[in-house]
Amino acid sequence: MAIGDIIVGIDIGTSRVSTVVGEVNNFNQIEVICNTISKCSGMKKSKIFNEEEIAAAISKTIKDAEEQANLKINSAYTMIPGKYITIVQNSIVKEVKDKFAGISAKDVGSAILQVKDIEIPENQTLIDIVPDRFVLDNGNIVDDPIGNLSSSFTLKAQIILADKEYVKQISNIFRKAGIEVDGIVPITLAERNVVLDNNELYDNIMLLDIGAGNTEIGVFEGNTFTYTNTIPLRRRQYHK
Repeated sequence: MAIGDIIVGIDIGTSRVSTVVGEVNNFNQIEVICNTISKCSGMKKSKIFNEEEIAAAISKTIKDAEEQANLKINSAYTMIPGKYITIVQNSIVKEVKDKFAGISAKDVGSAILQVKDIEIPENQTLIDIVPDRFVLDNGNIVDDPIGNLSSSFTLKAQIILADKEYVKQISNIFRKAGIEVDGIVPITLAERNVVLDNNELYDNIMLLDIGAGNTEIGVFEGNTFTYTNTIPLRRRQYHK
């Protein structure tokens, strides 16, 4: 992200669609410019039942956001419920191209491309790679390995897979709304950096997001994203 970049996020919930527009400030943080909401019942228990209704709600929130922020929105990130997500833990050892010059950005980029090289089931698709930790050849763990003198390093990461049919539905909805998908992020993974402070980011944490129709669960062991799921709300039937 660069200073001044505009980031747009769309959350499709059980009772409403929300669009948030943010701008990257001088501290490399996303500053919220506006937040627009439209009622929508096109999704029930994390299943999409009415693509047209959701697309119409997205279009309305986008139009309202464009008017409030005085800018044109062409694309956005969106979130995906945990029930459609599979997390695969993977690691690779990467030899550094020039160990005397230190680990380069190219070395790290190449490692990220290699770590995602896994067998993906036919009904799933890769939506994200979450680097967990970098381990240097001396055993030191670093958040950013670039510049460190090391002949090799180990990258441990989570490969995020999503249900292919759900991703296809989301893509269709965005197309109908006239915007592109920048990326699809698991709900609790997106919320982690917003909800937790710097100290909690390294703790073992379970996040619960209780919505109108579902509860989202995310489990983190330090930096490691280990589990996510969706529990639908069960309404009791009362009989006279």
